[in-house]
Amino acid sequence: MANHTVRRESHGNHWMGFIAFILLLAGGAFSGLWLITLADLPDNKPMNITYGVLALGGIIAASMIFGVLIKELRHSPVMPDNTQAEINRYLAKVRP
Repeated sequence: MANHTVRRESHGNHWMGFIAFILLLAGGAFSGLWLITLADLPDNKPMNITYGVLALGGIIAASMIFGVLIKELRHSPVMPDNTQAEINRYLAKVRP
């Protein structure tokens, strides 16, 4: 019986891509809340600043994570790369 070891191989579905996507959604939600509190600016100035900082922070953090993953994985961290070259690389590395 052959001893076959399977190495961990990432094919675009990185767990940090999920975290970045959640941060992007949260940034969008907080930017909506920031826009709503702009209408009541003199009364809700601290809340407006809080929502604006959270929105900007979420969107910037998500874009930084996506950028690092794109450089690390050499393709999109969210969408798997289903090209023939990726399939051949997978077959050569994981299933020799």
